[in-house]
Amino acid sequence: MPGFFRITARGHNALMLMSELAGKYKSGAFVSLQEVADRLHISQGYLEEVAGALKKSKLIVGKQGPAGGYRLAHAPSKISMQDIMVAIEGPIELVACQGKNPLCPVAGKCPSKNAWSVVQKAIQKSLQQTKLDKIT
Repeated sequence: MPGFFRITARGHNALMLMSELAGKYKSGAFVSLQEVADRLHISQGYLEEVAGALKKSKLIVGKQGPAGGYRLAHAPSKISMQDIMVAIEGPIELVACQGKNPLCPVAGKCPSKNAWSVVQKAIQKSLQQTKLDKIT
């Protein structure tokens, strides 16, 4: 049976990549994805896709060439787990009616909408408060 509220492999791998980059942040060095892929036993091609989403969200920067790779765009203390997960997965929405465009035929009388809202806000708060420097 699949897990409930399961984080995708893509989200998990993004967090692992960001943790690796956080470990090298103070040196200012760029880290090659091949190095990360070898250490974490993840496909380099897959990490390229993940890095592309993180770069698009301005969480990391890249540099091409022999000393190239990726590094964090901000200090690890400024990057939250929510920043990472939203960059990879999109907005956190436990149920569709919690999103920006809630479409629900029973929106005005749904008994569970408030319950899911409370849970969603707690998850968002926890992810926002958990900074990358605290998990590396």
